[in-house]
This record gives sequence, structure tokens and C-alpha cells, in this order.
Amino acid sequence: MKTIKALRIPLLAMMVLWLSACQELTDINKNPNSPENVSSNYVLTYSLVNSGKLVFGLGKNSSKIAAAMQYMQAGTNEGAAETNQYAWGQENWASYYDILRNVQIIYDNGVRDDNKLFQGIALTMKSMLFGLLTDLYGDIPYSEALKASTGSFFPKYDSQADVYKGILTDLKKANELMQNLTAKDVVSATSDVMYKGDAAKWKKFANSLRLRYALRLADKKAEMAALGINLETEFKEAAAGAFTSKADDATLAFLGTNSDNAQPGGPLASATFNWLTKPAKPLVDKLLQLKDPRLQRWANPVRRKWDANVTQATTKTVTNLFGETYSVVYVPSVASSADTNLYVGLPVGLPITQGIVYNKGNDVSVYPNEQNPYISFIHDRYRKNTDPYVAMNFMNYPEVEFILAEAALLGGFGATDAEGHYKKAVQASMDKEGALTATGFNFETYYAQPGVSYASAGNKQERILEQKWISSWFSIQSWFDWRRTGYPALKTGPVAQFGAALPIRYMYPTPNLDPKYIANYNEAVSRLASTNFIPAGQSKDHHYAKMWLVQGTSKPW
Repeated sequence: MKTIKALRIPLLAMMVLWLSACQELTDINKNPNSPENVSSNYVLTYSLVNSGKLVFGLGKNSSKIAAAMQYMQAGTNEGAAETNQYAWGQENWASYYDILRNVQIIYDNGVRDDNKLFQGIALTMKSMLFGLLTDLYGDIPYSEALKASTGSFFPKYDSQADVYKGILTDLKKANELMQNLTAKDVVSATSDVMYKGDAAKWKKFANSLRLRYALRLADKKAEMAALGINLETEFKEAAAGAFTSKADDATLAFLGTNSDNAQPGGPLASATFNWLTKPAKPLVDKLLQLKDPRLQRWANPVRRKWDANVTQATTKTVTNLFGETYSVVYVPSVASSADTNLYVGLPVGLPITQGIVYNKGNDVSVYPNEQNPYISFIHDRYRKNTDPYVAMNFMNYPEVEFILAEAALLGGFGATDAEGHYKKAVQASMDKEGALTATGFNFETYYAQPGVSYASAGNKQERILEQKWISSWFSIQSWFDWRRTGYPALKTGPVAQFGAALPIRYMYPTPNLDPKYIANYNEAVSRLASTNFIPAGQSKDHHYAKMWLVQGTSKPW
């Protein structure tokens, strides 16, 4: 017995030590960087910056939408066919859902901490990102998305109508949450890299997004009403609290201090300058026709200009309306087909062999790849690390005024004074680009032109949408506007892969091979409407299939 007692004492001590060690290991294994513990301030910075890069890339770097909306054309390299001929493939949405998972952390932490500002910001960002997804693809994983922690690994694809309902509901809730904040409802100014913790600006952003989506659903009022959403009420409520000046813009600047925060076209992020992107002829010609100073913000003059007034090649210094100087060689014009403008856009959808020599005339010189000097390049600012006129833009004041103008024209949204809002929108767009102070420019003279003024327009909706298209340079919103209205009336080039029509949606990512995932994917594809532009035998998961938003309409074609 003594022996047994003697053994019990050290055994008991060992058990106490073991239990104590287990408790210490449990404490040690609590990861301070895990989602349940990470500060929402850190997550907010990540979510904003990566959302900004995503939106910027959609409009400029991916080239697809920018080419479809004829802001630019690719040159002659291997990517030109996909861009200029609309030979689009499947598009991955993993980056969207990665950001959305982080936005969900912000919201959950906001609920846990009873921080209404964080909740409102999260709902606003969530709505913007899900809005992008459904605008691009159609039906998407929504109500069952972001729930892997509860075992939901194969979310259904919600109908587009239900997604829009959820977006408008969340934006309304965000507005309500941010109406009555208290001292504890704060966000770090350094973490909120867009609004510096200014709740009033976040509230305006939420309401401006409500305007965007209420108008986007203009042809679906009855269907949304059946779901309990009154678009006129949504619009009127949101209009009272939307952007009122450029100080409200939801934009992020590129800092340009390292490759992560520099503009993608700058030397920090790109090993070589991208000469591939050329301004497209439809936009350049329209801006030339209107004597629009924004052209000189967005494009460079040609390096060699055909000119009937010189008898030999002559180098001249050209100064644009903003005081920027360029060296241009004026060359005697020998062909009536030569484009003699100082700014020359690349025509839409040319075969590669024609794109190489466009406007080159009888010049037999060999120039570096993609550097035909008789075509303009996009402005040098897009090859810098940072520039005040290049930003990651979620939404801006001119868009709000264009929305109000079109809503007033259409009626049924409670908005009035279409012309007043239209004129404010055009002027605000000029102001955004710093064009109001261009040498010799007078806005009233510009606005009075028959091609600009509201009163002189035969089709006033087309007039509003044309100026909105110009204002949306390198933005994806013009694609969604065109799809809804058919304006501006853009035409395809001679080598468009699927005929005389522009694409209208992104194709879904390649489905996971799990049977549940494939079943959900197939159900979503079955709800798409086929069109005459989809070749026989191809899936309806196609960039020429009609999503619910434009089904039952004659738009855009």
C-alpha cells in the first residue's frame, strides 16, 4: 500500500501539469489573425483597396469591356483577337468572393460590437460587389454564398431578380443604420482609405448605389413590385441622400510608392510600357466633332501627322489645352484617305493585317511593334505610377446627375428637371477631368452646340446616354447602360466573331466537378435566354445569351 501511495503522488502531479499545459497550449493556439479575432479596420483597408483594383482592372486592364464600349482597341499582338473580335472566354469570379468573405467579417464584427457604421459600410460594399457580379454574369451564388463555415460549400445560383432585391434591401438598411450613429460607431480614419471614417459620405455612397440599381431595373418594375420592391419609392428615398458634388465621389487614388499600390501601367507595376492600348476611333471622332477638351486628357497626339500644308517632313512642337507639349512630325499628305487630324483613333475590329498599317499611307518605314506613329496612344498618364486623373472609381457625382436626368426623362421615378440634371452632369464630368480650366474653353459655348445641348436633341435619352458614355471613359458602367438602352448606337468591326452585335454578359467560371455544383450551374444556365448570335450546338452559358435583366426587351439588340 505504501508503494501504491507513493506512486499516486507523482502521478497526480503529472496529471495536474498535463492539464495545465493543455490550457496553455489552448491559449497559445488562439490565432490573433483568424477571422473571428482580426480587427475590422485591417479588413476594411484590404477590402477597399482590392475592390478598387478589381473595378479598375475591369474597366481598363482587362480591355474586354473597354473595347466593347469602344474606348480603346488593342493593337496587333496575340491578345487583339480576344479584345477586338469579342472572342471572350470564361471569367473567374474568385477574387470577388474573396473580398466578399472579408466584407462579411466586417459586418459580423460590426454586429458583435454593435458598431452601426461598420455594419453600414459592410452592407454598402457587399451590395456594390454583388451588384457587379450579377451585372456581369446574371444569376449568381448569393443567399447561400459566404457560408462555408456552416457547411454550405455548393451554394445555389439565386435568380437575378432576387439578387437585385437583396441589394436594394441591404442598401436601404445601410442608409438606416448610418442615420443615427453614436459616439461608439466609429471607423479608423487611417483604415478607411476612401472616406477617412466619414459616415456622411458612406451614407451618400449607399444612396447613390440605390439610384444606380433602381434605374438599372427600369424595364423590370412589375417583376420587382411582385417581390415587394417599389422602384419609384426606392429612387425617391435615395435621391434625397445621394452625391451632391465631386467631394462625395467614391474613389481611391493610386499612391505609386510600390508595385502593390501603383497604377498597373506604371513602371513600378509593369516592366515595360504598354503600347498595345489605342484610343478607339468612334470615341476620338466624337470628341473631335464636339471640340471636347477631355480628348486631350485621355489621348496623346499622333507622332507623325499627315498634313496638306507642308511640302516636306517638318518637326513641330505642339502644346495642348492643358499646357502639355509634344514633338510631332508633319508629313506631306499624299492620299485623300489619310486621317489628317492631330488625334487619330484606331478603327474598331480591324483584321490584324490592316491594324498594323492603319493610316500609314505610303510610309514604308518599319516602326517598333505596336508603335505605328500615325495613330494616337492613350495618354502618358496611364504609363505613370500615379496621376491625379487616374483613380480607382466606384461611383462619382457625374453618374448621379446623369441618372437623375434619365429618370426625370423616363418618368415614374419621382425625378424632375431632366435638362437641369443633364447639364449639371456634363459640367461635373468636365470638372472631374479638370477640363473647365482648359485654355480657351468655355462650357456654355460647348453646351450650346447642337451635338451637346439637351434642347436640340431629337432623341433625348440617346443624348443623355451618349454624354454619359463619354463621361464614363474606361468605366464599366457604360456597358451596363448600353445593354439596358442600346445607347450609344455602337457598331461592331468587320472581324467581330459572332456577327454584328456587341457581347452582353460574362460567361460563368468553369464549374467545379462536384455533382451538386454542376447541378446548380446547369440550373442557372437553363434560365439564360439563347439568341441568334450563339452558334448552334453551343451552351447558353455564352457572352451573347440574355440574362433576366434584358429578357423580354428588345435591348440592346
